[in-house]
Amino acid sequence: MDAGIEAPGLIAVAIALLTITNPIGSVPIFLGLTAGFDAAKQRRTALLVGVAVSAVLLVSLLVGKYVLAAFGIDLTSFRIAGNLLVASIGWAMLTAKTGGPAPGGGSSPTVVPLAIPIIAGPGAISLVITFAEQHTGVLNLIGGAIVVLVVAAAIAVVLFFAPRLQKILGNSGMNILSRIFGLILLAIAVQSIIDALTDAFPVLTR
Repeated sequence: MDAGIEAPGLIAVAIALLTITNPIGSVPIFLGLTAGFDAAKQRRTALLVGVAVSAVLLVSLLVGKYVLAAFGIDLTSFRIAGNLLVASIGWAMLTAKTGGPAPGGGSSPTVVPLAIPIIAGPGAISLVITFAEQHTGVLNLIGGAIVVLVVAAAIAVVLFFAPRLQKILGNSGMNILSRIFGLILLAIAVQSIIDALTDAFPVLTR
């Protein structure tokens, strides 16, 4: 059995995963998609998003590489396809007339698009799959699962208090924040696509 990854390594992975999932940047999207909800339902949705994110990332950690292999999809192709979807969401935020995407009618946005692909997007999924490939063994998988649960809990807490942030910033402030993070989300997606393309076609780096 492989030795467990050291604590500093787990902390580094946790920081990387928290950065990629970017719960602060997801606040305008969350508020836009739950604009028609009452306070109790909004808070409940925030907690459920945390649960959904943990489920998506835990499944990716444990069996993600096998699922991709079963469909004949490599990680690079997955990153390109997933980031194209993320880029479309960023563009919608950037060009919307109001802060964030419009609420999805009667459907719940908890799993799609909040948990996946906005928060537990291709970058986060790729990170945990890569972690599982590089750090095999039961102890490492347990450590990775703990990291996923801690990050998911942090995401739930941030979204839980998102309405308070909206009250502080007001509609104009949230609209500006939505544009800024829409641009950042679009830029991150484009950069991730470029990185994936250079991995697929090394000649592009010459």
